[in-house]
Amino acid sequence: MRRGHALLPLDENGENTDGEVWLYRYSENPDDPNEEPELGYIDDDDEFEKVEEAFDEYLDSVQFDELI
Repeated sequence: MRRGHALLPLDENGENTDGEVWLYRYSENPDDPNEEPELGYIDDDDEFEKVEEAFDEYLDSVQFDELI
């Protein structure tokens, strides 16, 4: 199974002060659920746009939920 994954880089104090987020490809082996998942670079523009859009939608839903 492949999907996008967002990582929030932290500084030496465990904080993210610049708001930067890294988007990666996330893969699991469906034949071995105990195998470590893999992260990889998203080098396809169309795939990156889909992951970016899904992440933006997630952020919008979280912000909306916080307002309610």
